[in-house]
Amino acid sequence: MIRAAWLLPGVFVLACEREVPHVDDPYNIVVNGEEMSQTDFINKYCTGKEKDSTCSKVLDAAVKSLMDRARPSQRRMN
Repeated sequence: MIRAAWLLPGVFVLACEREVPHVDDPYNIVVNGEEMSQTDFINKYCTGKEKDSTCSKVLDAAVKSLMDRARPSQRRMN
């Protein structure tokens, strides 16, 4: 049990030190040729790195997408 306690801080340090990859389109994220959701990208690369420019772009895009989905469309209102 003690060994597991030593391992966990190392795992967290590795996760926090992961570099944030460049994203061309924050609405359609592709990392190393694989598509990724905005939420997955934020969880994987941006925890503790909110000031990173790529993380900011993806977070802004995710908030905008969420707000767009929450607004009633003009078609439904008419």
